[in-house]
Amino acid sequence: MLKNNLKESNLDKNKDNSNSILFIVESPTKSKTILSILKSFNYKANVVATFGHIKDLPVNNLGVKIEENFKPIFLFLPYKKKIIQNILGKIKEGIKVILATDPDREGEAIAFHVYNEIKKYIKSKNIKNIQIKRAFINEITYNGIKRGLENLGDINLSMVISQFARRVSDRLIGYKISPVLWGTFRLKGLSAGRVQTATLKLIVDKEKEIINFKPRKYYIFKVVVEIENKKIEFDLVNSKKELIRVFEDEKEKLSLIKNELNKIISKEIEFDISIESKEIKPLPPLKTSTLQQEAAKLGFSASKTMLIAQKLFEGIKIKDKHIGLITYHRTDSIRVSKEGMELAKKILGDIKIHRFSDKSMFDAHEAIRITYDIDLNLLRNYLSPDEFKIYLLIYNRFLAAFDYEAKYYYQMIRSKDLFNLGNSKVNLFYEVGRIYFEGFLRFLPNYIKNFSIFGKDYINLKEGKYYFKVIDFKVINKEENYPSRYTVSSIIKKMEETGIGRPSTYASTINTLLKRNYIQIKKNIIYPTELGIKVCDFLINKYGNLLDVDFTSLLESKLDNIEKADQDIASKFYIQLLEDIYQKLSKNSKT
Repeated sequence: MLKNNLKESNLDKNKDNSNSILFIVESPTKSKTILSILKSFNYKANVVATFGHIKDLPVNNLGVKIEENFKPIFLFLPYKKKIIQNILGKIKEGIKVILATDPDREGEAIAFHVYNEIKKYIKSKNIKNIQIKRAFINEITYNGIKRGLENLGDINLSMVISQFARRVSDRLIGYKISPVLWGTFRLKGLSAGRVQTATLKLIVDKEKEIINFKPRKYYIFKVVVEIENKKIEFDLVNSKKELIRVFEDEKEKLSLIKNELNKIISKEIEFDISIESKEIKPLPPLKTSTLQQEAAKLGFSASKTMLIAQKLFEGIKIKDKHIGLITYHRTDSIRVSKEGMELAKKILGDIKIHRFSDKSMFDAHEAIRITYDIDLNLLRNYLSPDEFKIYLLIYNRFLAAFDYEAKYYYQMIRSKDLFNLGNSKVNLFYEVGRIYFEGFLRFLPNYIKNFSIFGKDYINLKEGKYYFKVIDFKVINKEENYPSRYTVSSIIKKMEETGIGRPSTYASTINTLLKRNYIQIKKNIIYPTELGIKVCDFLINKYGNLLDVDFTSLLESKLDNIEKADQDIASKFYIQLLEDIYQKLSKNSKT
C-alpha cells in the first residue's frame, strides 16, 4: 500500500559528512529542551515543530478512494504548508534530517508525511548527500536523546498503515452514519463513532441498570463481645465467612437468629485467635490509563491530565535549563527500562524487582516514570500546583514499584460454631490488620484504605483459644445498593478492560461525548443526557454490528495486528478490515 511512497533510496545510505542536523518534532514546547541537549553533543542543530499532523482527510468529502483498496486522500491542514515550507527551507546539502515525532501511531504518520514532502523537495532541487532517519525518543533527557541518535532507524510502515486504517475506519463510519443522525434528530452537530458510541453504550446501559434496579431491604447482625476491656463488634457469618443476610420477607429466619443470639447474651463462649504475617505487593508504575484513573480521583479530567503530562514530558525550565521531567506519557506498558531501574536505585538506595501482571498489548514504550532525581521541594517552585500533583502521582507510583512489600500482622478471631442455619454453620468473625513494616506505603500511604481490615482495634493477645463474654447484639437494617454510575476513572478502566480505544483516545472520546451533549459530568460522576440515551438507542438498534462494544474491541485488536505485521501483510489486513466495515455499512443502509 505504501511501498512506492517510502522505498529505500540512496539518500538514506549516504555517509554523513557534517554535524549539521535538522531535528523535527511535533510540539514547539519541547524544542528548547531538545536544542540545549543537541548543542551539548556539538551538533549544529535546528529544531523545528510540525505542530501536530500536517495532513488529514478532507473536510468536505469522504476522502477515501473505495474502489482503489480504500486509498486515503490526505490534504494539507490549514497553515501547515507554511510550516513545511519553513522545514524545507532549512534543508541544505550534507545535512542529516532526524524525524523525531512522538513514538506512537500518530507520530509515525506525521513522520511519514513529512518524509515524503522532504523527499519530493530534494528531488526537485537536486540536493545531494542528505540522510533522513527516524528517531524514537521515549524521554527528553540527555540520555534519551543520545539513545535515540545512536539507534536511528526507518519509519515503521506497518505502524503508519495501522494509523491510516484507524483514520479511514473512523471516516467511513462517521461520514456515512452522522448524516443519518442529523436527519433523524433534525440536529446538526451530532456524530457517531465506533469508540465514542461504544463508550456511550456502556454509560447508557449502566443508567438503564440503575433505573430498572429494585433494591431489597435486608438485615445483618453485629454481636458485641468484650475483649481486654474493649467492646468489639463481630460479624455473624456462615462457614464461608460470608455475612448472614436476612431479607424482609424471611420472618422465620429472622426470628430463629434472634432467638439463638439471645441465648448467648451474658455468656462466655469459646473463640480461636490466629495470627499470620502477610504482605501487600506494591502497585506497578503508571501507564496512560492508570495515570488518567488516578488523576481523576484528584478531580482532573482525562484531557487536563494529558495536557499536563505532555508539558512535563516536553520540558520545564528549571533555573537555566529546560528539562523533560517524565518519560513518554502515551503508553500501554508497565515495563521500566534499565536506566529507569538505575534511577530508582539511585533514589531508594536499595530496590526490589517485582513481577507485575498486565494485559498490555504493546511494550513499545516503557511505563510513565520520572527522568531525574530532582528534589521535590525545589521542583515545587517551578511547577504549578496542578502540574506538581500530576508529577507527584508519577513519582510516587514509580518509586513504590521498586520498594519492598508492606508487611502486616493479620489477626482473625472466630467463635466455635454457634448454631445451624440451613446447611451452614453460623459463627462470630472478626479480622484486623496491623502494619509492622511500611515498605512501599511510604510513597502510597492511602493505599491501605482499600483494605477494610485496617483501622480497627488490634487485640493484643497471642494465638490460641480464649473465652470472651458476649454483651449484646444488634440487628441492622440495610438496603441493597444501587449500581454505581461510572466516574471518569472507572469509565477509563472499563474502556481498557473491554478493549475500546487505546490510551491516546480515552480523553478525546470523553471530550467528544461531552461536546455532543451525550453525557454530563457532575462531581466526577458521569450521567447520560436524554439526547445521549436516544442517540445511543437509535445507533445500536440500526448499526449495532458496527458500533457495539464487541465489534469496537475486535476492530482495535485488528489495528494492533496491522501494526505488528510486516508491511505486505499489514496492507492486506488494512483492506480486509475496511472492506468488512464498508460491507456492514452498505447492508445497514438498506435496512
